[in-house]
Parts: sequence; structure tokens; C-alpha cells
Amino acid sequence: MKNKNKLLDFFLNPQIWFLLITIVIAIISTIFSTLILTQESFIDYIILGYIFLGIMIITIGYSIYGIIKIAPAVQERSLMWSENHPFWNKLFTQYGFRTIFLSIGSFLINIAFAIYNGAIAIVAGSIWFGSLSAYYILLIFLRGGILLYHSRRRKAIKNGQTTIDTFKKDTKIYGRCGIVFILLPLALSFAILQMVRADDSFVHAGVTIYIYAIYAFYKISIAIFNFIKTRTTNEMTVRASKNINLADAMVSILALQTAMFHEFDTGDSVNVATMNAITGAVVCALTAFIGIFMIIYSNQIINKYKEKNDLSN
Repeated sequence: MKNKNKLLDFFLNPQIWFLLITIVIAIISTIFSTLILTQESFIDYIILGYIFLGIMIITIGYSIYGIIKIAPAVQERSLMWSENHPFWNKLFTQYGFRTIFLSIGSFLINIAFAIYNGAIAIVAGSIWFGSLSAYYILLIFLRGGILLYHSRRRKAIKNGQTTIDTFKKDTKIYGRCGIVFILLPLALSFAILQMVRADDSFVHAGVTIYIYAIYAFYKISIAIFNFIKTRTTNEMTVRASKNINLADAMVSILALQTAMFHEFDTGDSVNVATMNAITGAVVCALTAFIGIFMIIYSNQIINKYKEKNDLSN
């Protein structure tokens, strides 16, 4: 009985080393299940593919549970360790700094997507991939602009720039990002038009579509959560960065829908072109609305500061 309790306690309260092993197994099983279940050359090993799929589901589920379980203890230890490391302490404790720093990863991913889609567009002469490349180039421009501004902003603050002046400049950057947001639907609309007229779409074969679905829903959930969370912050560049993440995540949902229709549509139930056009129009409209709001909101804040200065003078 004691051995059973110890074993149950071991799984309910996982050690970090065991959790790391589980995550590695989850990654390996995901790779093998995807490879076997999506490639015709491995059709003779289909049973093994489903075994790997079962292992993938179990290990991913347990990994999520384990991460949630040990997260508070890891966070506490990390904060204690970071007290002697200024950069990491800033990363762990300052939401704004963490947001901008992590956006470097998104910036690099957007560059990779832009190059990938652009290369295919040139080789295949595809309007579809060309439009997607243009969309990611605009995201690069947005994220890169914020990162470049923060580099200059840090230097300006060191040189004595006041908090009010910094906030004004942050607000102007926020408004300029709104202008680019209005351009995003223009680039995306060409891809949507090609998707509707020429039946181009995102493709995720076999079990990979389920993996991408999990990723897309995770991405949009986090983006919406952060979008709502940043409504209460006065860090305008942080708000702009989270708005960019939301726009990017909405395109992921559009990509998921087109891929699912491509994979599962039998031609008997819904008009795929119409559904894709409607979803695409909604994504474009929401993106443009966010951009317009950013422009109006930034102008309102700047005008308030101007009025205060006029009254004080």
C-alpha cells in the first residue's frame, strides 16, 4: 500500500528531471507519429504510428499538468536566483520589458515566414504566397520598428529624457503602428481573393492539422488574454506589441479554417469559398478596426497633453 502511495505521489508531484524526460518523449512521439501517419511510404507501420500518437497525447497532457504543478516553485526559485542577476530579474519582474524582449522571437519567426513565402512566390509565380510574404513583411516592419524604437528610447532615458516626454513618444509610436495595421488587411486581402478564386489555401496533411489546431487555438487564446490584460497598462509600446500578436493570431485561425476545409471538405455541406471569404473579411475588418482605434486613441492622448500645456501656460 505504501509503495502504491509513493508511486501515486511521484506522478502527482513530478520532479523536474522526470518532467523533462516526459517532454522529450512528447516531442519524439509527435515527430514519429506525424511522420508515419502522413507519409504513404510508412503505410505498413500505421499501427506503430497510432501507438506513437497515443504516447504523444498522454505525454503532452502530463507535461502540461506537470508544468502547471511545478510552475509556482520554479517561479519562486527563479526570482530568488535572479536577485543577483539584474537582466534576468528585470525579465522576470517587469511585464513591459518581458513583452518587448520576447517579441524578438516573434520578429525572427516573421522574417523566416516572409523569406519562405517570398521564395515560393518568386519560384512558382504565386500571388497567394506573394501576398502572404507581403503580410509578414508588414509584421516585420511593425515588430522591428518597436524594437528599434526601444533601443533608442533606452538611450534617451539614460540621457535624461523625462517620463512625460517618453510617454508622448510611446504614444506617437502606438499611433503610427495603427497606420500600418490599416495596411495589413490590404496585403491579406490579395491572399484571401486568391484563396477564394483560385482555391489556394494553407495545407496541413494528416495528423499535423490537429497539432496545428492546438497551436492556433493556444495562440489566439493567449493573444486575446494579453490584449485584454494590456488595456489597463499605460505602456503604449507594450499595448502595440500585444495588438500585433492578436492580428497575427487571427491569421492563424484563418489559416486553420482553410486547412480544415481543404483536408475534410467533401463538397456536400458548405460553400468553402464563401466561408473562407467571410472569415477573411472578418479578420481584415477587425485588424483595420484595431488600427483605427490605435490612431484615434493616440491622437486623443496627445491632444489632452497639448491642452494641459496650453492651460498651464
